[in-house]
Amino acid sequence: MTKPKVHFIGIGGIGTSALARWFLSHNYNVSGSDASPSEIISELKKQGIRVFIGHQAKNLPRGANLAIFSAAVPINNPERRQAAKLGIPAKSYAEAVGDLAKQYKTLAIAGAHGKSTTTALLSLILIKAGFNPTVIIGTKLKEFGNSNFCNGRGDYLVLEADEYSGSFLNYSPFAAIILNIDAEHLDYYKNLRVIKNVFLKFIKNIQSGGILVLNKDDKNLSGLKNKI
Repeated sequence: MTKPKVHFIGIGGIGTSALARWFLSHNYNVSGSDASPSEIISELKKQGIRVFIGHQAKNLPRGANLAIFSAAVPINNPERRQAAKLGIPAKSYAEAVGDLAKQYKTLAIAGAHGKSTTTALLSLILIKAGFNPTVIIGTKLKEFGNSNFCNGRGDYLVLEADEYSGSFLNYSPFAAIILNIDAEHLDYYKNLRVIKNVFLKFIKNIQSGGILVLNKDDKNLSGLKNKI
């Protein structure tokens, strides 16, 4: 039986590389491209992923089932244009993770600071407790073999959820932890008020009957409690 093919445009990112590893571990034929070589790309190649340096239309494999692009990849990227020309479905990293998260009980960790640390701690606690979670995290952990991905066999996905450009609005988690809100990403968001509203939308995406954990010591989070 032929393996389905997925191609990553911008595969060297910390998020896209973790997602590529998920597809590889689930018996997909994975390929990708990036603008320049990196340690992550070298690791992906060692795992059997074909990676092209530079973006060209010909990098897109024949018969690809899906193309996934990072947030840094513009719409006029030659590989995105080739996917559109060939009618290959293309999704952003956040959209693809949103689809993936529907297969699990997803625990999403959000906030301006401390996401990776908290995601790591929660993941290791769940592993120790025998829940065997799948993990997508924005850093490499020695406990995961110096990887940003852990392929679990349980029902849970522990997901580091990035707020930049509203990415985490693609997720509808079973549970969410929000650590803090700060005036960050002002190149995209106009001001702190807009950022707070985006986090409020994320909170409203939590599944009915789900769990929300807020850091009571964060002044910007405390103001959202009455709006939930």
